[in-house]
Amino acid sequence: MRKDDPEDPFERYLRNRRLPNGGASWAAWNTPKKPEPVYIQEDKWPAPKPRTDLVFAKSCAPGNWCSTDAGTSVEPASNFGKVMLAGAMLLPDASAAVALALGADLGLGYMAGSGIMQQRHSWAIRGLGGPASILILGMLLEKMGDGTLYTDEQLRSLTHAPTRVRFQFRQDPDGVLQVYGIHSKPSGDDSVRTVQATWNANKTAMEAKLNGITIIWTPRDGRLGPMPPLIYPDNSGAHLNNILVHPIPEDTDSQIEGFPGEDITVEDCIVVFPAGVGWKSLYVVFARPFGGDHGYHPPPRGLTAFPDAKIAPRKTTIQGGGGLRKRWKSKEGLIFEWDSQHGAVEKYNKRGKHLGEFDPETGEQTKEADNTREVEP
Repeated sequence: MRKDDPEDPFERYLRNRRLPNGGASWAAWNTPKKPEPVYIQEDKWPAPKPRTDLVFAKSCAPGNWCSTDAGTSVEPASNFGKVMLAGAMLLPDASAAVALALGADLGLGYMAGSGIMQQRHSWAIRGLGGPASILILGMLLEKMGDGTLYTDEQLRSLTHAPTRVRFQFRQDPDGVLQVYGIHSKPSGDDSVRTVQATWNANKTAMEAKLNGITIIWTPRDGRLGPMPPLIYPDNSGAHLNNILVHPIPEDTDSQIEGFPGEDITVEDCIVVFPAGVGWKSLYVVFARPFGGDHGYHPPPRGLTAFPDAKIAPRKTTIQGGGGLRKRWKSKEGLIFEWDSQHGAVEKYNKRGKHLGEFDPETGEQTKEADNTREVEP
């Protein structure tokens, strides 16, 4: 290009443009590409495996964290929850109108233990012939928060649930009432049926139908009128404020055969309340200790007519849902189960086929075999 030629505009641009890096390189003019994003896989903690050994209740002693094993030593019932004993009694005149509206025959009066009346509700009973004819023990659970107990939601879908404590009433020859707790093991004796409580027709009370009776919970100051809590009129239950839970030796029935007195327990169950009510599930056991023919014959300690029959884990539900039948087995595998309605023993072969009904004292057959009956061996 000659000197008098017009200046090249591109050359002027390059001459006046300062190079990056102080003129060292043209490389910085080339804008680098944005780096590709690097995706780091999320490091998730493994989900905990669901437990397969959940129970309804267990001891909350400090050494029992994350364990659902049955206890092996005597301990207070308070380790399991709040326990209350109540007895049936006549309702006062002031509550007569409420009782009539609810169809309640009797009230339940506090006798001993911790007050567990549900959320300012009073207890009543339907289905009894007279006062002082029933005793009820109720227990609200103590929880450790270790994930070993069923939730109320889970219990609503179960017909039975295992528990590591059960209670029974016994009455000694002098008529003195005793309550014993037992460490129930996972051998068939730890299964307790659940009872779903429901609202009555006009939602003035909650009801739970047990074996022959109905427990009623109604507000102390509901729209039907006042029904204040009751106190049992005497101190017959004062000695029951400190109930103990006992271990059961191996190869021994959970009915605590070695303890004095007659077992007068009728049934125990877990009462489960509807969702949204806010009530916790409740363990209930009841007895009829004061005479009267209620069609119930307590099981004997042994079978005189069948001396080689030994105690075996219970498997068959009592008619009406009242727990499990007491069971014995012979060396040959014959099965004997107690019929509490007739005071007799039902005999089955080792495959569970019915062989007839027999007198437990004489061995005399009192009923023929029923080919339609069978039990789990």
